[in-house]
Amino acid sequence: MTLSQATLSPALSKLDKATQTQVLEQLTSPNFSGYLKNLKGSRLTLAKELLDLAQTFSVPPLSGFRVGAVAIGSSGHLYLGANLEFAGVPLSCSLHAEQSAVLNAWMHGEPAIEALVISEFPCGHCRQFLWELSGASKLCVHIGNQSHQLIDLLPHPFGTERKLGHGLLDSPSVQHMGIQKIESDLAQRALNAAERSYTPYTQAHSGFVIECTDGKFYAGRTAESVAFNPSVLSAICALNSRNLSASRDYTINACMQTRLVTSVNSQCELAKMLMQNVTTAKIQKVLIEPAE
Repeated sequence: MTLSQATLSPALSKLDKATQTQVLEQLTSPNFSGYLKNLKGSRLTLAKELLDLAQTFSVPPLSGFRVGAVAIGSSGHLYLGANLEFAGVPLSCSLHAEQSAVLNAWMHGEPAIEALVISEFPCGHCRQFLWELSGASKLCVHIGNQSHQLIDLLPHPFGTERKLGHGLLDSPSVQHMGIQKIESDLAQRALNAAERSYTPYTQAHSGFVIECTDGKFYAGRTAESVAFNPSVLSAICALNSRNLSASRDYTINACMQTRLVTSVNSQCELAKMLMQNVTTAKIQKVLIEPAE
């Protein structure tokens, strides 16, 4: 889907004309990166009216089932999310719309999410993933005309609730360094992404960066879940950022991945399998270690 007025206007029909114009202006900017800002009106109402737009970013080649989500950040920004599926790899590589919106907010430095609006009820996988947000029990989830706190949707969560300053969005970065001198811009971007990874359960920080033919870079970080399986690979996080941007139709011409030398688990083989179904660009790698 090309981000043009012709392709996007039908998904904005629930918005008033003035807001449609403002949203289209942001969407068709070459710098659009998946979120909307400075819109007038109730954030919750706007988020509900933007669900059709979020769904248009869905890429479901396997199921054909489109899901959209909008995360309302404490900054007032509205972050789009959509499900992503990949042919040729395990179904567990799929990214759900709720995860997509949260990762989108995270990659933009949003410190907290006030509410999440979704076009479908979240599956158990996503409810557990959302548990990684600090203060997650009070997160308000809206589906249609229904509103629920996450703790009501996940009455018996696995793991304890993350405290303020220790959740997915608000954990501090951990400084790392390359085993060899970091010389390329792509490698430095991947290292920066790794340092901001959320890996409280394995400490296996990993970053992934893709460069598109329009010259834009999209980084991804590892986002762990205490239940492990809902965790998101850094490569999938990067592809999510690209999919929600003005670069979504541009070819990927370079990829860089970091790997922590002391890690007992590795994303490299799965990332390779995933990316060879997306691009012909080979994944470059840089080995990293915690800085002393």
